[in-house]
Amino acid sequence: MRTNHYTTYGLLLVYLLLVGCENSGTSEAIEAEISGGCGQESLLESFTDPNGNTLFIYENGEAYIEEGDTCEFALQYFEPNFLSNNYETSESGTFLKSDGDLVPVKNNFEEDFEMLQNFTDLFISDLESERLFWTNFTLQSPMAKEVSDYVLLSQCILQGSCDFLDNRMEIVPDSQDAENNVIRFVAVAPTADMVTSKTSITSTLGYFVKGSDIWFEADYYIESGMPYSLVDFESSYFEGSPGPRVIITGGKLAFNNKFGAKLQFESASETTVPIGEWFKVKVHLSLSNTDNGVLELWQNGEQLIGVRDINLQTSNGLQNSLELGVSATDGATSVLMDNIRLSDSAF
Repeated sequence: MRTNHYTTYGLLLVYLLLVGCENSGTSEAIEAEISGGCGQESLLESFTDPNGNTLFIYENGEAYIEEGDTCEFALQYFEPNFLSNNYETSESGTFLKSDGDLVPVKNNFEEDFEMLQNFTDLFISDLESERLFWTNFTLQSPMAKEVSDYVLLSQCILQGSCDFLDNRMEIVPDSQDAENNVIRFVAVAPTADMVTSKTSITSTLGYFVKGSDIWFEADYYIESGMPYSLVDFESSYFEGSPGPRVIITGGKLAFNNKFGAKLQFESASETTVPIGEWFKVKVHLSLSNTDNGVLELWQNGEQLIGVRDINLQTSNGLQNSLELGVSATDGATSVLMDNIRLSDSAF
């Protein structure tokens, strides 16, 4: 169902992967108007957003809003040549450029949280590490509302010079099996001046372009509350980190495109998201900026959604960022996760 809805080296690497991938050209919109409406030359994409605005995105990354016969600059959606500037592909594979080093992208990974003493052991501290995958974490909360606040908080937690404020995460024994380690994400409710609260971990080591397949699965256990989103497939090179995500709406799992027309795909099944028991979420995305993309979603082996539609921002789009945990919530919640799996082929 489709609807429209509105260590020093280690820390340096984490910082580069988190900040270096961010679009640097979006801080200010320039004043520019073109009469006669928005043209077709070098046009990459155009769409109408939920507010009725018609947007035109061009090959140079500039986005314009068309109003009548006026075409007004809105923002720099992405930087030109972001792929060649940040990646190198050879017979050996595809590599992320990071401060003079080449970091292999990781489209295949598994995480079960065993053999970990602390959640900080999850994060990359050595370029040579083949096991590590996670590049950063986010604790956006009433005590760390702004990007600068929660970036500094994550850095000092990794350094061991400070502790959590309100939102937190930890490696804990599974309440159903004490010999099994899981990760707990705890988020408090956002204040009235916040859009969301979140406690999440992220990897920016993926490399999924148009035509790529993303397969993901993980076990979830909601201890209390109900988060809004459970996993986000994003691009850190585009303004707003757009991409599809798995959300909970009306007590059921659904897909939501966090970009463009903000398409939402809901389940006709009666299956709801449980509280107080483990359930498995499985996702398959075949990426496309047209309506031949694939979005499939399962809960405990039952297919809830299987549709063909848009799930990539633009024809040159890239999904490089995987964010999971409590990636958005409007109320206090606590969620456990285990057995995370990411792959570019079916499993």
